[in-house]
Amino acid sequence: MARLLRSPRARHDITEVLRYTLERWGKAQAREYRDLINAALRTIAADPSCGKLRGARPRVLSYHIKQPGRDARHLLFYRVTASGVVEVIRLLHDSMDFDRHLP
Repeated sequence: MARLLRSPRARHDITEVLRYTLERWGKAQAREYRDLINAALRTIAADPSCGKLRGARPRVLSYHIKQPGRDARHLLFYRVTASGVVEVIRLLHDSMDFDRHLP
């Protein structure tokens, strides 16, 4: 399993998504979404090649968070460093302009 680091921006994104989910849909849904995000992070750490290239950033991969039977509405964006560390750089909603919000 690869070492996984979350950028400050990714940590902020995750916190904000979970805060919004809690306020909008309640504690149970926020816990469920937190578990989905954590499962996605474990999947990426176990197999960093599972992501998909998107947009103009050649080394940035994305992974669509999965819900049972369908995709959730957020994607984790990450890159793999030369030393094999997986760096999660953002968690973005699928309706966002990725190129605008990625470093």
